Amino acid sequence: MDIDKLLKALDNEDNSKLLNLTNKKLKEMKFEILKELDLTRNELIEYMTKLKDYQYIDEINEIRYGRFIRWIPLKDPENIHLATGGVVCEIKVLDTGVSIICKNFAKKHYHLIFDECLIFQKLSDQEQVLLSALDHLESTSEHT
Repeated sequence: MDIDKLLKALDNEDNSKLLNLTNKKLKEMKFEILKELDLTRNELIEYMTKLKDYQYIDEINEIRYGRFIRWIPLKDPENIHLATGGVVCEIKVLDTGVSIICKNFAKKHYHLIFDECLIFQKLSDQEQVLLSALDHLESTSEHT
């Protein structure tokens, strides 16, 4: 593990929300959320695989500009699917709710309402380094 990367990750206040988490806990949170959608077993496995390096976002203040997100629209229960996703460009508070504007790699813009989707944000390199360290600490504390 790169100690410099770990120190930078620890210094970044945006990462403070992760200090009580591990990769296992993040995976369990995603699983519990996805389980509520009544997906087939294969769909659940597929979504968990596609969202491996993502964190479920349940509060708008956890979304970061410039970060890649994927979402599951909830408006039509008959058409549950995982969107390809995009980079967060803008967050607006409107009468209809909190609006998130994303741009995909083809420069196409998407508009989604926070309360109408399940949102998953890709973990940054810093967050992944920090989670690896926390995983290691948890595994060593279990063996003592």
